[in-house]
Amino acid sequence: MIDMAARLALRAYPPSFRERYGCELEALVEDTGARPSVVADLLVGALRAWLHPVMPDQSAERHRRRMQASVATTWVAWCAALYALPIVNFILSEGPWPTPDLVRRLLDVAEYAMYGAGLILLVGALALLVETSRAGDWTAWRPLVVLIPTLPTWLIAPLLLAFASIDPISYWVGALAVLGPAAFLISVAVTPAVVVTRCRPSAKVLRLLALSGVAVAFAVTTTGIACVAALITNTADAAQLVTMPILAVTVAASAAALVSSGRGAKAALHREHPVELEGDV
Repeated sequence: MIDMAARLALRAYPPSFRERYGCELEALVEDTGARPSVVADLLVGALRAWLHPVMPDQSAERHRRRMQASVATTWVAWCAALYALPIVNFILSEGPWPTPDLVRRLLDVAEYAMYGAGLILLVGALALLVETSRAGDWTAWRPLVVLIPTLPTWLIAPLLLAFASIDPISYWVGALAVLGPAAFLISVAVTPAVVVTRCRPSAKVLRLLALSGVAVAFAVTTTGIACVAALITNTADAAQLVTMPILAVTVAASAAALVSSGRGAKAALHREHPVELEGDV
């Protein structure tokens, strides 16, 4: 019997991977046991499967899956960079040393680039939504239900923090004020990516999403460069514990967005075997 942690790790793999290898992988976990090391290996394997998707043999379906994986990965990378920006601004505002003007300008450019990329993603989401409404099949959008229970914690987090100093409930209220919004932000990053991989959009819309992902990737990369430059110039000891994780996140997000969007754009521009699958979302 597979425990909950292993089951969630198995669910983290892309749908195309689970369709081909899900049963074999689940049987392997049952045989070896769901030890913490096994769960860790599953999570690492899931990350590799997203960055290097295993495609079916059919050329058209292979390119479709490649573009879907690219769009999903780019979305997650954009969310990670978007979350990092306010943290970097907070670190700089608390630093004892003035931030160079060039770094500040670079952060401003990164902020505008991220907002522009958000508009591009919004257009793509609307196109996907229109196709879904025409088809009338909303099954692929069910993962968004996860946002409903986590949204209230995001909205009332400031109120919870105000009451966090009142004992004896201060510990639990403070934990809810931090973990609730964190769960919401993680859900915002993950659930739309799952929706994209489950949908069956037309080739036209899928190409639009994949090619627009290149612009989003450059926005994420701009943010990564700005964050790295800003955090390197900040020498406050109090910020070092936060600086290294943010550096790791922004660099990883930039690299993932560039690599994945490049693969998606290559699949979108491939014309030897056009991606003209029948059936919409």
